Amino acid sequence: MSQFDLAVVNGVLVDESGSRLADLGIRDGVVAVVAEQGGLSGADRTLDANRMWILPGFVDAHFHCRAPDHPEREDFASGTMAAAAGGVTTVLEMPVADVGVTTVRRFGARQALAEAACYVDFGLFAGCGSLSEAEVLGLAEAGAIGFKVFTHSPLPARRPAFEGLWLTENSELLRAMQMVNRTGLTCAFHAEDESLLRMYDEGSRDLPDSADRYAISRPAVVEAMAVARICVLAEACGARVHIVHVSSRWALDEVRAAQARGVRVTAETCPHYMFFTEDNFRQVGRAAKVAPPLRTLDDTQALVEGVADGTLDIICSDHAPFTPADREDVGMMAAPSGLPSAEIFAQLALDAALRGHLDVVQVVRALTAGPARVYGLFPHKGTLTAGADGDFVVYNPGAWTTIETATWFTRSRDSAALFEGRALQGQVTHTFVRGRPVFVDGKVVGRAGWGRMVSRAREG
Repeated sequence: MSQFDLAVVNGVLVDESGSRLADLGIRDGVVAVVAEQGGLSGADRTLDANRMWILPGFVDAHFHCRAPDHPEREDFASGTMAAAAGGVTTVLEMPVADVGVTTVRRFGARQALAEAACYVDFGLFAGCGSLSEAEVLGLAEAGAIGFKVFTHSPLPARRPAFEGLWLTENSELLRAMQMVNRTGLTCAFHAEDESLLRMYDEGSRDLPDSADRYAISRPAVVEAMAVARICVLAEACGARVHIVHVSSRWALDEVRAAQARGVRVTAETCPHYMFFTEDNFRQVGRAAKVAPPLRTLDDTQALVEGVADGTLDIICSDHAPFTPADREDVGMMAAPSGLPSAEIFAQLALDAALRGHLDVVQVVRALTAGPARVYGLFPHKGTLTAGADGDFVVYNPGAWTTIETATWFTRSRDSAALFEGRALQGQVTHTFVRGRPVFVDGKVVGRAGWGRMVSRAREG
């Protein structure tokens, strides 16, 4: 009988502790041993990494599916195929669905939908905007990975999908934090201030319906004010909170100041905020509309600094797919916000490291151990140490590619104009989930339903 199901040899293992030559032995879907190079024998299968990087599987902590209401935009199968192509082995899906995932019953239906279709492992967020203690505790018991709150109201057309996911009053936000804190889970916040959004929107109504008007309607103060009050409320009740998709220097400074005071706040950003600006938004138009909007070059530089100094724990995709038809016949202000980016976000971040703009180890940490720690999945996810799940990526740092979105797996590939034609250094060649290949050399080789749900309760 073989000692290992799979041996990964002749690779350069890169994780949050640094890089080194190493071989991996995987048995029953779990890392059994990390050995010095040449130290393994007796495996059923051997993968020769040929001096390429072996990275822990990426944990995408901010991912949206669109099934069952809009499968033409994305479903769990197409979305997790795209994720696998990008080196992602675990997606954490936000609770925006046909109806907001805010009850135990809806959570169960969401889990069943994902279990039948996912190619990679997944966690599910829930909403706590109902302020029902019974539902919040029940959702935690059902296995929610965390809770999500928007601090502003949705557009009228999207209210069902956001049901129970948004709160605008300080008293409501504080109650939600207190409830979630009792579960031991993290509460993640989309931070934009409702009253300021209304004020700036009203003040911009005489402007042409354009990228500039949209940016003026959501300036950095809208984000920074929401971040500041979330941090103050978390400080008041001792809650663990997380700020999603930080886009501005101002908001980042509020996070940094709160962390210095001892507030239990973590934060994330996305490569589209790190490497693209308002100029790209003007050029691309509605296909580059995100919320918060793309900002200035100074903001992008601040976010790179935030990853480098550890203020930002996570780099994620905020994969939010829409098709071109969703933005036809509507103006900029009415168009939906979101980019299909699961396939490329990690490669964009690693490209920046390979070009010398960031440290490789810092980027790998923010793609792997960072999100795994924030959501209680470490050390089963986010690392390649003995006992961890056998989730890993073989990455060729010497490859040069040009983004061709027509080849992507996401159903919303035609809405990825922001990324089209960008040259990148580095490429995912293999993605393995629990010791099984799901993506190899440009092809998805896994199967729908292989992904399993992860939760803080299960992972400890």
